[in-house]
Amino acid sequence: MRNYILAFLCCLFVGNAFAQETHYCGFDLVLRKIAERNPEFQDACQAQYLDAARAAKESSNSRATVYEIPVVFHIVWNTEDQNLPDEVIFDQMEVLNADFRRLNENASETREEFLPFAGDAEIEFVLADEDPDGNPTDGIDRVETDREDFFFDLLSTEITLDEVKFTETGGVDAWDPDHYLNIWVCNITANFGAQLFGFAYPPFGAENWDGFFDEIPEGVEGVVLYYPVVGSNNPVAGDDSFPGNEGGRTLTHEVGHYLGLRHTWGDGFFDGCSVDDGIEDTPTIEESNNFACNFNQNTCDDGMGDLPDNSENYMDYNQDECVNMFTNEQIDMMRFNLETFRPELIEGQIVSVEEKVINRLEMYPNPSSGLITLTGLSKGTLSVFDTFGKQVMQFPVNGATMQIDLSSLAAGSYIVQFNDGEYTAQERLVLQ
Repeated sequence: MRNYILAFLCCLFVGNAFAQETHYCGFDLVLRKIAERNPEFQDACQAQYLDAARAAKESSNSRATVYEIPVVFHIVWNTEDQNLPDEVIFDQMEVLNADFRRLNENASETREEFLPFAGDAEIEFVLADEDPDGNPTDGIDRVETDREDFFFDLLSTEITLDEVKFTETGGVDAWDPDHYLNIWVCNITANFGAQLFGFAYPPFGAENWDGFFDEIPEGVEGVVLYYPVVGSNNPVAGDDSFPGNEGGRTLTHEVGHYLGLRHTWGDGFFDGCSVDDGIEDTPTIEESNNFACNFNQNTCDDGMGDLPDNSENYMDYNQDECVNMFTNEQIDMMRFNLETFRPELIEGQIVSVEEKVINRLEMYPNPSSGLITLTGLSKGTLSVFDTFGKQVMQFPVNGATMQIDLSSLAAGSYIVQFNDGEYTAQERLVLQ
């Protein structure tokens, strides 16, 4: 993968203003401004990122632990169209969890040459059930604002979109970012004809970015989303007038940045195949796929064993229906950054390999209308969870095969999990 740094922020842009040089992510523009002021910035950032990548690869942390990250959506709205209904947020959570657990329906579309590298991140996201004051919550914070919009000013040295993150500037203050993933949803105005879809900071205070965050205020960690790109069932998805981003994958991409990933293709310093993002199991890429769903693209020759561009990677710029994977080393980097630089998000969740081993559960049919058969079981317990981690059913298991009826549950995605006290297996189930 080609990239100089996932440094300060990431934004998805599209617009006619960049006919010669299209930008989907705003932080490459910011990095250029910084590099102009500090010519040594490029080399320093690249060296530090590669150091972090090596540390992630050498880390012995096991993926046997499934980390849960609590999430709050701040819906900052001015018109009713911007005040997205709960079901859109619930759907967005389903998309995010499926993508990070490689339970996405289009996982089967990963090309054969990339199957050995595609992995399950063992990271899940749950809507917060308690706010910072200890009060119960559904994890959806709705705030009406007098502001018609927020924007990313390409001519300013300030990150103006951060105004949505503060009550005093018409947005709403973050919930403790050490313990919540904050996601702000708002109306983002196009700037110079370029529309911003999403924006995220990498791990704040991470040693591999040390010295480059001195002017960024506290309380900005998290993700900002343009309201039409939230979820795959958004009734106002057409408000952005840009086809191909209606599947809820903008958040998957931005959370990748939030956990320290860089783009697969580079961040705008130079064109070419000579730079790297520090991830060895992604091929070198000269440029993004540019939302083209072009799987014949091979922009760099890596010599023997050369692979085409990993255009189905969530960290490329591509249509939602065409992306379907993180690589194993991308996953290692995200888990390393979560454990090292955002540990408060997963306090008390570290479990040894001996205590918990997650495997795939064998069940069919899937999708199902409600009646499913499970095999390969032993004496233990079978539990069914919704996408927010709430247990909705539980069954005792006494044999190797059993049949259960889930037709009383609403249509949607569920996690079916078997546990016998030592062994755990689970699988995502879609009820129709």
